[in-house]
Amino acid sequence: MSWSILIARGNLGFSAAHFITYEGRCEPLHGHNYGVRVEASGHLTADSLVLDFITLKDVVRGLCKQLDHRVLIAAESPHLRIAERDDGAWAVEFDAANRYVLPGVSVVMLPIDNATTERLAELLARRLAEALHARGLDATLDRLTVGVEETAMQTAFYTLDLAPSPRGSHSPRGSHSPHDPHHPPPSA
Repeated sequence: MSWSILIARGNLGFSAAHFITYEGRCEPLHGHNYGVRVEASGHLTADSLVLDFITLKDVVRGLCKQLDHRVLIAAESPHLRIAERDDGAWAVEFDAANRYVLPGVSVVMLPIDNATTERLAELLARRLAEALHARGLDATLDRLTVGVEETAMQTAFYTLDLAPSPRGSHSPRGSHSPHDPHHPPPSA
């Protein structure tokens, strides 16, 4: 038996610019007012809570603030050439027609391969799991689902199953990076 709580809407979100690459093309730089929703599932604590709503909202707002009013760059993209310049700015190039020089303070380099809504949902789910684990708030959680809404008609969801760790708290299953040969996927 498990329970779920959901936080959504209100001031859970961020405004950011991004572009994605797909099918050999690069979108123009543009922005969204992203909405974020989180469903946390698991067993009840001794206080009959899955997780305190206020605490969960505070943690999610903190994660969103790291992305708010920034340009989101997929640092692991195989299609982009990215270089930090001597003046602290970032040069990002897809091809001759799609080149940007962006002030360093306006950019957040994300450990993802494309700045799609799907990857943003995954990134936020993994960062949320890490933040809850660091606070010792994940002991009863089985699953986190994060939705990132790009428009009123477009939302991507990522579900992260949490595995018990030796100390009784949880850690994300399959939290390895597909680009990191030093951390292979967990064996089945």
